[in-house]
Formats: sequence, structure tokens, C-alpha cells
Amino acid sequence: MSIIIQNDSLVGGAAPGVGRADEISRPASSPGESTGSYGSRGADRVDLSSLSQSVAAASTAQEAEQAGRISHLTALYRSGQYSIDSVLVSRAMVSHTLGDGPSEKG
Repeated sequence: MSIIIQNDSLVGGAAPGVGRADEISRPASSPGESTGSYGSRGADRVDLSSLSQSVAAASTAQEAEQAGRISHLTALYRSGQYSIDSVLVSRAMVSHTLGDGPSEKG
């Protein structure tokens, strides 16, 4: 993966913060606390902890939804009420394998 940063304010000379890797890489003593004087001058900031919390919450919600669907399908199957259209399933499998996406033909 490559990242390209464009900043028109970086004209000539070294970019601000060059040589401050040791200052930036030190962990903050508490969440949300800026490290070093560089972070206190209005520099951009990335908060990965809130992003990871959002991703974890979404993942947990999706897992619960999937578990509920599996339980529902299991109950239908055990009661003999679950049936599938084998023609539609086979068309969808072939389309997916060929990279055409799901088939809407019936």
C-alpha cells in the first residue's frame, strides 16, 4: 500500500516534523492526549481507538444478526419447512464463479 500526501504549504526545505519520529512515536499517557509539542500546534490528528471501537461494534452487530439468521434457518430446516430452488442456486453459483455477479433470471 502506498500513501501520497499533498500539502502545498511544504515549499522547499525539510517538512515540519522531519526528525521528530521519536517524539511522535511515543505513546500518549492517556487516550486522547497529544504526544510532544508537535501535536499541540494544531497539527492533524488521527484517533484510531474510536475507529476501532466503531468497527468492533459493527462487527458485533453483524455477528448477532448472522447468528439470528442461522438459528432461524436451522429451525426451518429441522421442521421440514426450509426449501430452496436448486435451479436458482446453481445459476447463482455459476454466475458468481464466472464473475457475472448474482443472476436475476428465473
